[in-house]
Amino acid sequence: VTLAPCSNRREKKHEITSYRTGRRDLVQFQPHFHHTKRPQKMVRSAVLGLALGLLLAVVVQPGTANEVFGCGGFVKNVNSELDLSKVEVGLFTPQGSLKIKTECSPSNGYYFIPVYDKGSYVLKVIPPPGWSFEPEQVEIKFDGQTDVCSQGKDVNFLFKGFGITGRVEFQGAPEAGARNVRVELVAEDGSRIGQTITNGNGVFSFTPIKPGRYVVKVQHQRWHFERPEYKVTVASGNTEIPAGSLVVAGFDVEGSVFSDGQPFAAVGFLLYSSQGQKSTAKCSSETVPSVPNAANKAYETNPLCFATPNKNTGQYLFAGVPRGKYLVRPHFSDSKIKFHIRPEAVELVVGNDGVRVKENFEVTGFSVSGRVLRSPNGASVANARVKLNGREIATTGQDGAYTLENIQPGTYTIQVQADDLQFKDHIVKVSLANPSLPDVLVSGFKVCGQVVSKKAHRVAITKKASTMMVEVTSREGTGEWCTYLENGAYTVQVLTSDAEHASGIQFFPVTQTIEVNYSPVEGIVFSQLRATVTGEVRCLGSRESCGELAVTLQALDGSGNAVGQAVNAAVSDAGSYSFQNVLPGSYEVSVPSSKLCWQSNTVKINIKTAKESVPAFVQTGYIVSILSSHGATMAYRYKDTAAREETGAAPSKEEEIVLTAGMNMFCVKRAGTYEMRLSGCHRFEEATATEFSTASTVPISVNAKSHRNVVKLVAEAKEQYRVRVVRDGDSTGELVELELTDGRADGGYVYRKEFFLEHGERVTLVPQSEIMLFNPTQLVVTGGSDCADVSTKLRATKGLLINGRTDPPVKDATITLLFPKNADLASQVALTDERGEFRFGPIDPSLAVELSAEKESYVFSAFDRTTSSFSGHKLCEIIVTVKDDAGNRLAGVLLSLSGAESYRKNMVTGEDGTIKFHSLSPSEYYLRAMMKEYEFRPNSRLITVQEGATVQEELVGQRTQFSIYGSLTSLNGEPFPNVAVEAVSDESCGSVLEEATSEFNGQYRIRGLTPGCQYRVRVRTGTGPTAAVDRSIPRERLVTVGKADTRDVNLIAISPLAFVDVTVRVVASQNEHYKTLKIALYRKGSDSPVHTQRIEPPLNPKSKINPGIMVFFPRIPFDGKSYHIELTSTLSEKSYRYSLSAVSFVANASSFYAELPFEPELRTAEGDLNQSSLSAIVLIALIGFVFFKQELAFELLGMAWAKVGTLAGGAMSNRRPTGKEQKNDGGHIDTRDIDVLASTIDGMKKKKTKKVS
Repeated sequence: VTLAPCSNRREKKHEITSYRTGRRDLVQFQPHFHHTKRPQKMVRSAVLGLALGLLLAVVVQPGTANEVFGCGGFVKNVNSELDLSKVEVGLFTPQGSLKIKTECSPSNGYYFIPVYDKGSYVLKVIPPPGWSFEPEQVEIKFDGQTDVCSQGKDVNFLFKGFGITGRVEFQGAPEAGARNVRVELVAEDGSRIGQTITNGNGVFSFTPIKPGRYVVKVQHQRWHFERPEYKVTVASGNTEIPAGSLVVAGFDVEGSVFSDGQPFAAVGFLLYSSQGQKSTAKCSSETVPSVPNAANKAYETNPLCFATPNKNTGQYLFAGVPRGKYLVRPHFSDSKIKFHIRPEAVELVVGNDGVRVKENFEVTGFSVSGRVLRSPNGASVANARVKLNGREIATTGQDGAYTLENIQPGTYTIQVQADDLQFKDHIVKVSLANPSLPDVLVSGFKVCGQVVSKKAHRVAITKKASTMMVEVTSREGTGEWCTYLENGAYTVQVLTSDAEHASGIQFFPVTQTIEVNYSPVEGIVFSQLRATVTGEVRCLGSRESCGELAVTLQALDGSGNAVGQAVNAAVSDAGSYSFQNVLPGSYEVSVPSSKLCWQSNTVKINIKTAKESVPAFVQTGYIVSILSSHGATMAYRYKDTAAREETGAAPSKEEEIVLTAGMNMFCVKRAGTYEMRLSGCHRFEEATATEFSTASTVPISVNAKSHRNVVKLVAEAKEQYRVRVVRDGDSTGELVELELTDGRADGGYVYRKEFFLEHGERVTLVPQSEIMLFNPTQLVVTGGSDCADVSTKLRATKGLLINGRTDPPVKDATITLLFPKNADLASQVALTDERGEFRFGPIDPSLAVELSAEKESYVFSAFDRTTSSFSGHKLCEIIVTVKDDAGNRLAGVLLSLSGAESYRKNMVTGEDGTIKFHSLSPSEYYLRAMMKEYEFRPNSRLITVQEGATVQEELVGQRTQFSIYGSLTSLNGEPFPNVAVEAVSDESCGSVLEEATSEFNGQYRIRGLTPGCQYRVRVRTGTGPTAAVDRSIPRERLVTVGKADTRDVNLIAISPLAFVDVTVRVVASQNEHYKTLKIALYRKGSDSPVHTQRIEPPLNPKSKINPGIMVFFPRIPFDGKSYHIELTSTLSEKSYRYSLSAVSFVANASSFYAELPFEPELRTAEGDLNQSSLSAIVLIALIGFVFFKQELAFELLGMAWAKVGTLAGGAMSNRRPTGKEQKNDGGHIDTRDIDVLASTIDGMKKKKTKKVS
């Protein structure tokens, strides 16, 4: 069997199916393929070649209670020949410890690593030195459900390749490297591989690069290159581009030109090179104006380059100028505009970088033009006189344009004068940035009129919808007046005084409305004239044929709108009429048109003389009104039956009119009755009228009942086509034959059928044919509110029948018919019979179809359309048996089988230790066995499978490592899941770390432990409130691993603290002080309290018992931050002296307790001597006692001082170590001492004082 190379792999699509077993998901991949058509003589080899590709699958099947998940994929080497057996893939912990590694399949680079425990891992590719892969590693958080490995997705590593280096140089200075040049690497097909920037020496590099052909492209914003790209071939190592391949040939030279500080673009610039200097600038000499250099002989006569500035920035650019000395001169190609520019020329030197010309060019003089218009973008004003700063300098042409010659940038006042027009002065700022002036618009148009009177009168002009009013006075004698008004509508009236009103002077019309529409207005006349208006009416036949007639006279304002009341005049029998005492002005004369037709029923006249005549009103017919629900064609003829019978004349000629939906009015020439006939795509109500009369005063109603709907069928073949018409409520329907038309459409025959449907009526049309396919298969036609010429279309095409077979005959093979380009169409499935035959159809021949055959242990070629058959082949199998070193069958072993064409399959042995890889194609396969804690002999094997063969393989596994089992629970015995448990060996065994994660029931298993080594088993702990475990009991357990599993290594996990309980005892000296206190808890650095509350007083404030008040704060986070508690009081500081207690603590313990005292002292008032006589008597008595009984006084004073000392000592001994002031309630004064002192004082008061002379 010849295997296709990697570059000819077929594209594969994988369908994922998930099976639930226990508590884990096992994932199986089932393949589908797109096959290509091959000649019949190569069918057999095609079958064998496709066999390997059809069996692409990754299967993890349940074998034992320990289902094995894993991470797998491919190490790919697209477009390169590499020995993939040298590449390994390893599974590491996040700390970098290697858990397991495996080799790649040498045939297709497939690898698979089993993962036994949930947790975080790093999957790394381990290639030989110098090889580059992408990605180098992949982080995986393995949870058994949502990660890429648990979902069975491939984790692939793609070989990237080698490197390309090179250097960019300057032309004429190869020792200097070109820095900051952008270098791009492009593949031969045009796709971009990478991009970089050259360093200070001009060096660049690309890595990693796959072997192949590439193009290196260089680019710089202001530099130009001799060759901007270089082709390079990468074979089997790093590639260096030869020196001189990428050279900078020229640079950008740029400068600016301004006018009055603004960018200027109406100028060009010429570049001249120095005499004798060889220059190869990029600009073409064909576009350079031939302007000789006569001013500076140090430079060439003919220019080298030409550039024009950007109109937005004023910058000009010479591209690709080589190193050297140059001259830049301005040049003007437009002779219509005159400019003056400074300086006349600039010299510059180009080195190893672009040059910015420091000295800007400035334009100091120019010409500017403008226009005079009646309105914005409106008509021009010709022959207008233009003044600049009061001096007339120009006259506008027929287009309203004018030009100001040779002016400087600055601010000017422009004034315009023209006949019958008025303009405002314009102050403008002109510059070279825009050599034009704003349009000058007319600000006022001349408006003139006349007041027919010998005296002068005031005329008021008011703008509509405005408060603006203008008054002008007419000239005495002529009565003429004029003024200037801006565009708009105005009301004009003559203002008369009270005396004029009293004398009967009133001008007519009272007001006139005029509109100034960008042109002068005249002819506004006010007078006291009264006129007579006459006219006539001409009827068909006699005057009586018009009936009762009256002519209406309606006054109009200047805008043509009706004003005042209309006046009617009766028409005489002779057809004449007249109006008397009509004031001058505009009027509209009209006759009624409701039942009669006229050449014109209205006439507008302007009365200026004493007698005015109105053109005659001529009748042309009689009006007929028809109200139609839809459009239709109506034919009508005059009904003169009696006259025809008497004279034998022919009937009158029939005429037609097209009715539209709604009211239709038309004229007939004769009075009387007419016959009418309706036609069109509608069917009308049976009660519809068949005649009408001119004498009728009510419109004739025409209502459509149903409307025509046309259904068309376009068919490939000329047949008899019928449709079954099923109406709502009718289950059977009727067959209707379609009518063949003479037309053709889309290359087919056209059939049609008309259906008249009422609005909302619905019919279902089902086309009938045994050999044709219809699209759509049925139609639902719903009647609308109008006709539908083509309601919808059907298309009939010849159906396609597909008959096929399998060769040799295979019974019950599944044949699937797919529609790859029509995802909305469901696939069709058929089974082969005993002769291997199958059939599909009829189907639409325009659809792209795809046939596939499948059956377990068989592989089929692509469907051969020439023979209408599949070529089938029964495949071979590999049976693998795994035993331990004692000869017992070994369950739970992961067997990975891979082959060419990206074939891979992973299966786990069951209790019998046997796996069957069936339905294999002849090829070479790579078999590898893996199970944690076991080593297999041989570890891997290359198996050659011949056609139709069954290969038996036996592998022996020896257990070399063992496990520790245990459980993790909380203090109350509940399981503690999702906690990492690790085992670390001692130094003699290399301090190797193995770990596992506890399951939902708290059980864990640490695998891969070496016999004879001692391990410290402990819970991985953390810090802070978010840690899973704070500590364990015991902290760790020492376990020596023997040649068997160790069980019941159990630990108790303690959850971390999350909150702190805060309690404070507040002690006041008196119960009545508690109600004045408030306590607050603050976080350090915050002005807002975390919690604050008032101190509740005791239930009996007058009680002498005072144990203090306990305050329990809400729990605060265990965050290690500092907090502060303090008291506040509303007790008056004028009456009491006190200090407020406070305490600070850190939230790093489970609880905190403190006591805060509050001991206010009453302030003593300092009274005057005369305040109380009693106080003075007591004081005098005390002084007298001390004076006369000094010995007794000193004895009592000593006793009191001793007692005070005793009390003070007791208070000091009882003081709390917190340093806070506390109330001394434990001291006791002897009552006998107090009684002795009181009796002595009372005796002294009773004694009489000896008088001393």
